[in-house]
Amino acid sequence: MRKKLQIYNGIVAYKADKTPIKRAFYGKTKADARQKYATYLEERGQPDKPNDLYTVAGWASQWLLLYKRPYITDPAYSTTYELPVRRHILPALGSMLLVDVVPADILRFYQQASALSPSMCGKIRMAVNGIFRSAVSNGLCSTNPADGCKLESMAIAQIKEVYNDQQIEIASRWFLNRMPEVVLLLETGMRRGELLGLHTDDIDRRRKLYRVSRSIVWVNGQAEERAPKCRSFRVCPLSDRALQAVDALQRLYSGKYLVSGDTAIRPDTWSRHLKAEMAHMAEVYPSMPQLTAHELRHTYGTYLRRHGADIYSISKILGHRDINVTARIYVHNELSELRKAVRWCNRREPIREEFFYESAEIGKRP
Repeated sequence: MRKKLQIYNGIVAYKADKTPIKRAFYGKTKADARQKYATYLEERGQPDKPNDLYTVAGWASQWLLLYKRPYITDPAYSTTYELPVRRHILPALGSMLLVDVVPADILRFYQQASALSPSMCGKIRMAVNGIFRSAVSNGLCSTNPADGCKLESMAIAQIKEVYNDQQIEIASRWFLNRMPEVVLLLETGMRRGELLGLHTDDIDRRRKLYRVSRSIVWVNGQAEERAPKCRSFRVCPLSDRALQAVDALQRLYSGKYLVSGDTAIRPDTWSRHLKAEMAHMAEVYPSMPQLTAHELRHTYGTYLRRHGADIYSISKILGHRDINVTARIYVHNELSELRKAVRWCNRREPIREEFFYESAEIGKRP
């Protein structure tokens, strides 16, 4: 009976994302198969360079690992960079060599992607430009084929919900003793990470102020304090209701962080608690929208604008670097407010039909 050959799976190359590529080597014994692998390496060199580096897929993996992964939070990396690359860019362009991609290929891909949401289109455009610009700087291609190519979403932008004044009253009463930090969000418009990063000494009760000095992010399985988004360090006033929420939080927790005590809570975990409590409120008040933390922030900006605050003050309180962000995204023009804006039109009398006909006769040429 013929003896079965032994097999040794040796690494012969790596993909750009560091995934090993293996090849089977056979011999009469395991040692013989391993020796054949060693001979292969002597002849062809160690597998130290990715064999797909010059494809869009290969370099995109390198770009994610080297240029993005070390510098941003886990959620931002996953949703802002990895998802658009893996789900949209690689299926369309991944198999192409970097040097073979021309602007027509980018435009063709962008036309297909234009059905996606404005947010996703922005992420795709940013990732495509980042991949090819870094490839140019590393000498992998000579020009960026995405230069001058526009990607505009044809989808209707989703309108984020906000509470009106009556709904703010309902939500504030509901959450004050259940999740007081929600009332604090409704009264300050802080970002979720800024809220979770508040220290107890960031509250100045005597002067009714709070300081935004940090934000909590989740990196590699643990909470990390970082500067607020856009480095928007700021000192803002606290309303009486906000101070009520602070008092309720201090009764619930004691420690470094106002919202969670001695240790910071994971932002995603806190959002799950918020979603569950929103669902409970909706059981009692079916007409109440179930908002996210960001929509609570939208609610505050809209509330300020609705009650006469100027756009510059709102931008300062919300911590925006660009006032256009405040005007375009965070301050909503509700239909009721638009009606108020044009209410002076209703003060004029309706046009009399006989006046219209008289004017028409006068305007006739002889």
